[in-house]
Amino acid sequence: MIDETELRNLAQFQAERPILSVYLDVDPTRHTSEEYLLSLRNMLKGVEGQAAPEDIQAVQRYFEHEYDWSGRGVAVFSGAAAGFWRVYVLPLPVASGVTVARRPYISPLAALLDTYERYAVAAVNREGVRVVLFHLGEPISEEVFEGEEVKKLKRGRGSSGGAERRGGAPSGSRHMEEVAMRNLRQAARVVEQFWRQHNPRQLILAGTEPTVSQFRDLLPKALQETVVGTMSGSPADSPHTLRERSLQVLQRVEKEREAATVEAVVTAAAKGREGVLGLDDTLSAAREGRIRTLVVLRDFHAPGYRCTSCDYLTAVEMDHCPYCGGVFADIPDAAEALVTKVVEDGGEIEVVDHHPLLEGAGIGALLRY
Repeated sequence: MIDETELRNLAQFQAERPILSVYLDVDPTRHTSEEYLLSLRNMLKGVEGQAAPEDIQAVQRYFEHEYDWSGRGVAVFSGAAAGFWRVYVLPLPVASGVTVARRPYISPLAALLDTYERYAVAAVNREGVRVVLFHLGEPISEEVFEGEEVKKLKRGRGSSGGAERRGGAPSGSRHMEEVAMRNLRQAARVVEQFWRQHNPRQLILAGTEPTVSQFRDLLPKALQETVVGTMSGSPADSPHTLRERSLQVLQRVEKEREAATVEAVVTAAAKGREGVLGLDDTLSAAREGRIRTLVVLRDFHAPGYRCTSCDYLTAVEMDHCPYCGGVFADIPDAAEALVTKVVEDGGEIEVVDHHPLLEGAGIGALLRY
């Protein structure tokens, strides 16, 4: 399964001959396998003459004879001349598309990992917790804690002691509250230990109020800061149920994060401090290794040039590289080359579907300095 380490390995791979990168949406709830195969054939016809025939044949053979039609998306990278072949069956859908370049086209994978890589859901009530670790929406580990039963007292069945007659809490009710708090404290310790063991990036809390708020307050502050949202749920819910609800939460969170990041880039660029907008300025920052977060519209593509000797990137045609004197080669998508460069440098990628502040520039970045 794809993760940040594997993505970085893909970003670092470069071949002398073009690599064929294929993404196919295979969500079975929308179309049949035959319809997806027809879409694949049409896409591959569009790159005949650009991609090597053996790469096209390898991809066709894989989908027609080897792929078991599991998952909701597939990414395939083929470079037969370099002995390069990678397949990633994804539990989430991706936009179908084909790219031919000297490096694997990794933007869609970077976008998926940015939103859905390694997150946890803690479904809690007054008697216990179920915590599940997900990677790209797939459950990969879970732990369940069941505490002491918290009995509900019937109206009028509380303690007949003096405290109730004097207006205090019935002793039975008070005892149940103490039991519930003990359970919540233990549940918080279970989640903290689970977090330290698996180190997910984000946490979603599931349950009802005020239990979720009480539980969150019992978590260590560092863990509280990773909570990105809440949703309905209980420890009795299956990982599948928690998965579907959590994906909706993450999609909403991602939209909010995208908007905030774009606004931060635009503001920083306008002030001339740690922000750039537009392809030329963003390429310049990438060459210096200064990009902390790259922001790019999903459909933004622009041609560019790469030095064949030192990999210097530019959107301006030049006779010779100003750094090493090498010659330039055309690259079909400078935006994708930027994504690759930022991933190699350990930066973050934010792929945005739509945002009016980014429409004109198409691409920008927050800088490290």
